[in-house]
Amino acid sequence: MTPTALAAGPKRPPSLALCAEECGAKCCQNRLVLLSEAEAQRLAALRSGLPVSRGTDGRWALLAIPACSFLGRDRRCAIYAERPDACRAFPQRPSAGCLVWPVAD
Repeated sequence: MTPTALAAGPKRPPSLALCAEECGAKCCQNRLVLLSEAEAQRLAALRSGLPVSRGTDGRWALLAIPACSFLGRDRRCAIYAERPDACRAFPQRPSAGCLVWPVAD
């Protein structure tokens, strides 16, 4: 069992100023973004060659390594209104490096 990280404080509302400008959109870099099949198809239609694949466990994911294909140079999401549910829900628990809900030191 993995220990639960303790929050450094209350969860802050995400915003462009906080996430893109202060943080640099760390949550959009070096991770897998789990997708529904419908989201995988929709995102693949938006951009050819998008690193979307289905794992051996049957789950779909967008490979955001080194960064999400939809993350602009300004660190803003190019498909913010259409972003996947996993992106909308992040973070669901305190996360290292996240300014919305940071982990206690």
